[in-house]
Amino acid sequence: MKVTVLLAALLAFSFGLSNSAAGAGAHSEAALASAQGPNQNLVTCESNNGKRNFCPIGDPRQSVQMVRQMSNTACVQGQTWGNDNRGIWVDRGCRAQFSVVAYGGSGPTWWNSGGGRPGNKPHDGACFFTSANYTGNYFCQSRGTTLNVPQGFNDAISSIQVYGRVNVTIYNDADFRGFSAVTRQSIPDLRAWQVQGYNNKSWNNRISSMRLN
Repeated sequence: MKVTVLLAALLAFSFGLSNSAAGAGAHSEAALASAQGPNQNLVTCESNNGKRNFCPIGDPRQSVQMVRQMSNTACVQGQTWGNDNRGIWVDRGCRAQFSVVAYGGSGPTWWNSGGGRPGNKPHDGACFFTSANYTGNYFCQSRGTTLNVPQGFNDAISSIQVYGRVNVTIYNDADFRGFSAVTRQSIPDLRAWQVQGYNNKSWNNRISSMRLN
């Protein structure tokens, strides 16, 4: 009797594990399926032997998001994977699948520079970086652009690199409100720029909207 009960318990446990694994697999497949669509593609990019590898995606302005890590090595955006003007890059053993969404043609597009320099820099315009000395995540805009800072990057800009002939007006608040300042030159560290009217407050991590004229 005890043997029968033990066998039944083992079978039930095995069945539960099987269903759990199937459920996890279905969830993973559903996540991958949701990453595909008429304007989306899946791209697999692998770092072999710990070396950096670039995987082209066509238009570098497309949005990239990791949807499945395939390696035991952690894939961390900005450290072991990112995307720039050459496409998706992976490094130090990161292997993963990425969702690539077509550029819609409006608003700014962000690249994770990974310590590099903009490859799609405008002839007349500016690039805005999340770290000092033109490093970190960035986006570039041409002269004639007016925009609110993209979601996730509000109050996160720390340096501005200016190209050609352009007047860059930055605003403390969204929709071109609040305190503003104008620059025609690059600013490697916005901590050195003071906000007029506020003592000991800089423009670092304060920009919410901008105009490029």
